[in-house]
Amino acid sequence: MKGIFTRIKNYFFAGLLVVVPIAITVGALKAILTFLDDFLRPLLEPVLGFWPIGFGLIIMVVTIFLIGLLTGNMVVKRFVGIGEKILLKIPVAKIIYSAVKQLLETFSANEKQYFQNVVALEYPSPGIWSIGFVNGQIQLPGDDETKLNILVMTALNPTQGFFIMVPEKSTVPLNITVEEGMKWVISGGIIKPKGLEQKPTTK
Repeated sequence: MKGIFTRIKNYFFAGLLVVVPIAITVGALKAILTFLDDFLRPLLEPVLGFWPIGFGLIIMVVTIFLIGLLTGNMVVKRFVGIGEKILLKIPVAKIIYSAVKQLLETFSANEKQYFQNVVALEYPSPGIWSIGFVNGQIQLPGDDETKLNILVMTALNPTQGFFIMVPEKSTVPLNITVEEGMKWVISGGIIKPKGLEQKPTTK
């Protein structure tokens, strides 16, 4: 019975990991759409003569695209940098802004741009294994042994973690993709890579 309840609990939390992000995303998009419609409709409807449903979302997408286009300009970059510095001086805003920005930077870029492969290593102490993401190699002065640059992410919160340099011989390469490794870590071990799932023993 204990094994059944454990399996039910694992499936329940696995379901939460699918449902909750979708619900939050849909809720956030709905809130943004409602806000934009309420804000822009009184200004633009008299000019256009009509207001199609979702028009605020289209304007938001176009606006974000134009902002991204303008950030390539050195003058705009300077103003964005100044605004960012001011924002980072506000205690609560600093935490939220930094976390969201790091998360978006991590997942918006091509995974191969940041990480080469996934490894297992004994960290933070012998006998305790962690999942690490390799993002390059380095040769320390006075040391002939090449070290791997490894990021060990914090479970459930990928915006935090530890950067360590480890000899390659001290790591175990895992035959999984970077995306599978991230899902494994972020889910706290609930979403396991298929190639690493433990096969049931036959008696």
